[in-house]
Amino acid sequence: MTPKEDMFKRIREALVSLPMGMNPEVDLETSVYHVGDDDLPVLFAENFVACGGRLIYCTTVDEALRSVQELVSVQPWDGQVYCADEDVQSLLEVAKVSYASKPIDAVLRRVGFCKCRALVADTGSVVIDSQSGGRRILAHAESLVLLASVDQICRDMHELMKQFRSTRDVSMISVWTGRSCILDIDGQAMQGLGPRNVYLLLIDEIDTSE
Repeated sequence: MTPKEDMFKRIREALVSLPMGMNPEVDLETSVYHVGDDDLPVLFAENFVACGGRLIYCTTVDEALRSVQELVSVQPWDGQVYCADEDVQSLLEVAKVSYASKPIDAVLRRVGFCKCRALVADTGSVVIDSQSGGRRILAHAESLVLLASVDQICRDMHELMKQFRSTRDVSMISVWTGRSCILDIDGQAMQGLGPRNVYLLLIDEIDTSE
């Protein structure tokens, strides 16, 4: 027997002797991330801002409406807004903000509006899906304005994935956790793909009685 054959023989014997069952005491459900003592909205807000996001806290939908009007009025966004989300389109119409909604407009407009699917507290991540923004809004928008409610905050990515395993109503999800960057040939950091500015209107209370 050659040394190579002897080595493979010992590997096969070692694999055969390994226990096949998984240790029943191993906990695969509990999160391995440390979550602070603060409640989830505070934890999310701290991490989202640390990622470079700009948080605008709103107590009601009416306050969010006024925040949209103020935000658009102070930014050079006239004629640059793209929105394919019907729920957010209704808000823009009430706020008297003009927008475009055709797919080709996503390439031509610099600002995208859409709602979030979920927020992740321990990383400060925002999650959008095919029903709200789709791929176009992340690929082409220089600035992104997101709307979400406090009750959309989940603890961590493990909890988020459990939510998505229970539904099949979307074909794509995207997670934003800060600006992407790349290194040029000289090793200097440069802006990568995705929006340069991300604004989040976080609404504390949404009236669903109507």
